[in-house]
Amino acid sequence: MKTSKLVFVLIFGLIITTAYSHDTPKKTYRATNTRVTDIIHTKLEVKFDWNKSQVIGTAYITAKPYFNTSHKIDLNARGMDIHSVEVFDLSKISSSAKPAENNIHLKLKSTYQYENDTIKIDLGRDFSADEKYLVKINYTAKPDELVNGGSEAISDDKGMFFINPKGEDKNKMPQIWTQGETMGNSAWFPTIDSPNEKMTNEIYMTVDNKYTTLSNGILTDSKKNADGTRTDHWQMDMPHSPYLVMLSVGDFKKVSDTPWNGKEVSYYVEKEYEPYAKDIFGNTKEMIDFYSRTLGTPYPWQKYSQIVVKDFVSGAMENTTATLHGDFMVYQTDREMIDGKKGEDVIAHELFHQWFGDLVTAESWSNLPLNESFATYGEYLWQEYKNGRDAADAHSYKSKMGYFASADKQVDMIRFDYDNREDMFDAYSYNKGGQILHMLRKYTGDKAFFASLKLYLEKNKFKNAEIHDLRLAFEEVTGEDLNWFFNQWFMAKGHPKLTITNTYDAVTKTLKLNVKQQQDLKQTPLYTLPVDIDIYSNGTKERKRIIITENEQDFKFSIPSEPELVNFDAERQLLGDKIVNLSTKEYIFQYEHAPLYGDRLEALTNLKNKMNEPGVLSLFLKAAEKDKWFELRSFALFSLESMAKEKESELRPIVTKIALADKNTNVRATAIRFLGDNYTSNELTALYESALNEQSYAILSGAIRSIAKTNSTAAFQKIKAYESEKNKDVLLSIAYVYADKGSDENLAFYSNASSNFTSYSILEFIDVYCNFIKRCNKMESFEKAANDLVTFSKVNTKYVGLFSKKAFKEGILTTLEKKHEALVAAKSSPEAIKEVEAVKNKLTEVYKSISTS
Repeated sequence: MKTSKLVFVLIFGLIITTAYSHDTPKKTYRATNTRVTDIIHTKLEVKFDWNKSQVIGTAYITAKPYFNTSHKIDLNARGMDIHSVEVFDLSKISSSAKPAENNIHLKLKSTYQYENDTIKIDLGRDFSADEKYLVKINYTAKPDELVNGGSEAISDDKGMFFINPKGEDKNKMPQIWTQGETMGNSAWFPTIDSPNEKMTNEIYMTVDNKYTTLSNGILTDSKKNADGTRTDHWQMDMPHSPYLVMLSVGDFKKVSDTPWNGKEVSYYVEKEYEPYAKDIFGNTKEMIDFYSRTLGTPYPWQKYSQIVVKDFVSGAMENTTATLHGDFMVYQTDREMIDGKKGEDVIAHELFHQWFGDLVTAESWSNLPLNESFATYGEYLWQEYKNGRDAADAHSYKSKMGYFASADKQVDMIRFDYDNREDMFDAYSYNKGGQILHMLRKYTGDKAFFASLKLYLEKNKFKNAEIHDLRLAFEEVTGEDLNWFFNQWFMAKGHPKLTITNTYDAVTKTLKLNVKQQQDLKQTPLYTLPVDIDIYSNGTKERKRIIITENEQDFKFSIPSEPELVNFDAERQLLGDKIVNLSTKEYIFQYEHAPLYGDRLEALTNLKNKMNEPGVLSLFLKAAEKDKWFELRSFALFSLESMAKEKESELRPIVTKIALADKNTNVRATAIRFLGDNYTSNELTALYESALNEQSYAILSGAIRSIAKTNSTAAFQKIKAYESEKNKDVLLSIAYVYADKGSDENLAFYSNASSNFTSYSILEFIDVYCNFIKRCNKMESFEKAANDLVTFSKVNTKYVGLFSKKAFKEGILTTLEKKHEALVAAKSSPEAIKEVEAVKNKLTEVYKSISTS
């Protein structure tokens, strides 16, 4: 699963920490669930009551005892009405016999109890491990009546979601979709909802004939019924875990790509995005081929489909053969993709899960990194292959920063003591795990790394695994005991904190490198760290590998002359904090000679506050114009803002050139914003006006922000012409302009533009709207804004509800309070004071009514 959890943390500004007392309570050990029963196959017959948001279903569960003789089966079934339970003995049935559920002679005298969301069934007799039975359950699932659970990763756990089921929102297509991870699927069909269960399954879905359906596996039959409905039969004949079962229903348009090795590749989207589906998902086939070759394990499933839904409770989900994406993660028009495909990484992430997570599944949530760390690293592998090392390293750096943002949490990677299984979906299982796999690759080398992954997949395919299965695969391939690596990285918390210094003795011609590990050893291991060092001297570069094992160590090298640079961790693969005291001259040399994105970023980061030192300004100008990676060109531009006024004669011509001619639209947009924020002239106004006609939305957005700085009436008329655009970046740019310079007359823009923002994408818009409201004076503006915020809270996810309520208080109630105080202080007319007071009191009651459950 690709979650939006880290996005949530950044948006809300939350740093999640754990408080420890001297009397820390004993943690519960989260063991892998004991296998008592083995579900072999599940057949579902379902239809939907859209008005009640309910599922009317029949489940046929073929099962047997896992090992020991047993007379019972316990099934998870959350919040259901159970109408009947029947058990049939399959141990003596012939393959040619009629279905067991139609054979009264096979029916057993079973009994059941339904309590605490579990169906406890007495089978009517003892069954041995080689005897099968069939359980038939008629039920009604009522997911909307469940108590809301979930987490920051997955905001709701009710399993099945009816979106706009009555069609009341004309801007949102009615649809049904499911989200099984972690235990959501037992809210819509009875099962053993555990990751270490594996089964085949099939679903008969009866829907209105106008709807398209999707599920795991292959659509084997579609039958029209006399009542205007249709029954689709989806069959999944390869085993996978119950949480990976999915279905979706809606007026989706199916777009078929050319097959991969004879296997269907398809995309399900809303009609509006049908023309763009092959551009959004167009690299999917190449990804399948790349991962199949790289892993030495061909894509194993019957097909690969991807579907895009509204109001998804996370980012995306890797259901076997049928990945589900939230619309805000992938939807773009061709014009929007000029500035880059925002869905590329999540598409890669979910596809890599088809091997790591679906083919081989973590046996418990404690072992979740076996799923999510690999999917995260799958993003790196794709970027490296498709766009080069700089692209991959830039992506990896952002992921690393996501881990560091929550590194105070201090938990083991493989956690057997989590409080809630949802806690595992964090920057450790994802970001940190991806970094660890990269370090393992750099230590073993590519050949051994990918051979080990192939062995791991082949040994555990269609089964479950724990972290030691991965270690044993690497040990079998490399011939090396790797407990030291897995223990310090996967089985422990924290990361190394290093201080590195080097000195050169010209007499002995010896370079001494001193490395200190300064992490808290009460919580964090003393690490064994293989690290590559590049030594630059007399126009040559020599690489040395050192292995750090102590608190403090010296490493000595014979070097004929003092080096220009000692580049510690030359592969930029180490996960940790490091302090390296290099001079300005050394950092300039590093930028110009060390080859990697990480080398150049580190140099620029350490030099950006030294613009007045010799050579630094010219280096940044060079980087802004010529660095080979576009994000570093933008970084250099941002850094140059501190010198914009002082060095205008040098900077302005170069930034103008970049704004006009850089090959990347995002860099051009950054340059346009730079010019607008720092300079004024008719020449630049003409540049902004020209940029308003660009196809790139990034450039258009930058032009809107910059032309607004001219404060001319003509400029605002030009901006107004773009209010009907649907692109979120453009609308946000206009929203920021009005929040800075607007008035009551601009209120309608916010109400009209809001329909273009869905799910989590609306959060920033609400925040800007909140700031705009503070500029308003008319009481009807506050009442209209209040209605908008109430609407946002109802039609989006619970996080949007929380954010809407916060904006309501800060943007509306607090502003009204200040206006009331100002009127009283100014001794304004009683009528004016009473008007504000009445509106404030009225809207306070509205505020109290906003639900954030």
